[in-house]
Amino acid sequence: MATPPEEIERQHAHASTLLKTLPPFVPPSSGPIPLKYKTAPLATLYPAPTGDDTADENMPPPPPPTDVPCLSTMAEMDISKIKDLISHGHNSDQTSLWSPDYAAKHNVSITRPSHDAWGIKKIMLIFCDDFLQSVYTLPFYDKPLPPPYTGKSFKRVLEPIISALGIKPSKIVRMLFASLPPGVTIPVHHDTGEWVNKSHRIHVPIITNPSVLFLCGGSHPCHMKRVSATEGLVFEMNNQSKHAVSNCSSFHRVHLILDYVDSHVPKRVVPLSPGETILQTRRSIDVKSDYGKTPCPKYLIIGAQKAGTTSMYEYICSHPWGVKGRRRETHFFDWRWQASLTSPASLRSFYMKFFYYEDLKSHPSCITGDSTPSYLLHSDVVIPRVKTVCPWTKIIVMLRNPVDRALSHYRMVTSEDGTEAQKQVRGRNWVGKTFEDVIEEELRELEEVGLYKGGEWDYSKYGDYLKTRPMGTGSHSLLVRGCYWMQLQAWLENFKREDILIERMEDMKRDGIQKTVSRAYEFLGLPEFKVVDEGSKNSRSYDGMEEATRERLEQIFEAEDRKLFEGLGWEMVEGKAIW
Repeated sequence: MATPPEEIERQHAHASTLLKTLPPFVPPSSGPIPLKYKTAPLATLYPAPTGDDTADENMPPPPPPTDVPCLSTMAEMDISKIKDLISHGHNSDQTSLWSPDYAAKHNVSITRPSHDAWGIKKIMLIFCDDFLQSVYTLPFYDKPLPPPYTGKSFKRVLEPIISALGIKPSKIVRMLFASLPPGVTIPVHHDTGEWVNKSHRIHVPIITNPSVLFLCGGSHPCHMKRVSATEGLVFEMNNQSKHAVSNCSSFHRVHLILDYVDSHVPKRVVPLSPGETILQTRRSIDVKSDYGKTPCPKYLIIGAQKAGTTSMYEYICSHPWGVKGRRRETHFFDWRWQASLTSPASLRSFYMKFFYYEDLKSHPSCITGDSTPSYLLHSDVVIPRVKTVCPWTKIIVMLRNPVDRALSHYRMVTSEDGTEAQKQVRGRNWVGKTFEDVIEEELRELEEVGLYKGGEWDYSKYGDYLKTRPMGTGSHSLLVRGCYWMQLQAWLENFKREDILIERMEDMKRDGIQKTVSRAYEFLGLPEFKVVDEGSKNSRSYDGMEEATRERLEQIFEAEDRKLFEGLGWEMVEGKAIW
């Protein structure tokens, strides 16, 4: 949440007092700060017992986290060559290296929303996306500087600092010069982003003066120390700790800011060309030349109904690179198929209306999907249509104990919750009937078509059965939707096994939400991300079933369950499938 302007003003005014009363602190020379101390914001590890992020001088301060290092001096350097290169007119819009127009032509323009809003100028050299998947080296760093700086090179003048840190240049994931205007305060905060706890944050003051207050340390503003940030001091700060800076002078303050990793290896390093365009969201960075390269949709969640499909969709979309569609259940490949459109291009064009396709083309790191549980059942019509419109898509299947799934399906259809439109889509065929009534009714239908007869399932009749199934309603196939191996056969035959992820709703309870969803992230090529809200989605409470009914359903599904577990290599107990 952004700090209110009035609070920033208060902190800036308070900085003038601290410059007079708070003695400078020289960070100890203790070497790199171990990344284990950056596993979470210190405000989380050491929460203040009362108050908020603003310091209240009248309130007893919470105890400081004495065991977490927040500052360390790494070296003291002669930065005169760097200063000569960037100092001339750094506070003027006409200065080449600091000019956004000059950067757009000779370097690459990158936005930093908060800093840009505060008027902080920048010279970008190296940057990465939020998940450290890609590191981009910009022309100002990777190439000799253009006129009027011909013959000069940032890479060359920065080599002594990189050498003093004892790191290889390939370990640097972010590097820039930041120029803080006079009269500006960056308020108390801690850094966020997946890159933070994988990297070391280095500051090197290049141009500063005694009227700049740099504060850092601890989990609460009262823990922060006034850093003796003299020009040429190379120091590391734990940017998971609270920090802030106020420029109370009449001059710009310039720091070199550098982030480097220990062992993390980005998937790719991308050298950028002068004038290249970067396309950004808050958490992603893409190059314009990659425009439209991510397929849409990236995935289909095809079922089974009432087996956690909504939850899985929401968890995927909670990832910063996951984007919801305009509709979660498009039903494009079954209920809303456009038979009048005869070419794949026209069908695809219609399908894209269900997604934010034009926006996604500009951000190929981001993905979207279609979650329509009825696709699993209607494989006869859905599969050829998918192969026509989006054959590249990955398939996610969520399964659940078929007995529990059946009851949940029945309760959903007969529920009076929801709008009239929702009730219509669910179907009203079972309203006024007991769960047992619906089971008996379906068993008679299955026997007539020959799909289930004499206690045996006959797969050869599945195609005939599907031809009798209605579209536009969910109040049918209570039992067949739980025959997962029967439904999966066509999908396994038509798509590569590595492009199909099959999970159980029970896995979310057994392995935990995070572990289960992490498998989906990996399957979809998304970097690891902590699920914030692990609550179940689209669930409702209802009474259980009679024990005799449960035993009967278990008997009906027993052979199907065994085939499924054997076919997928899932562990069984004494030859029995245990959900």
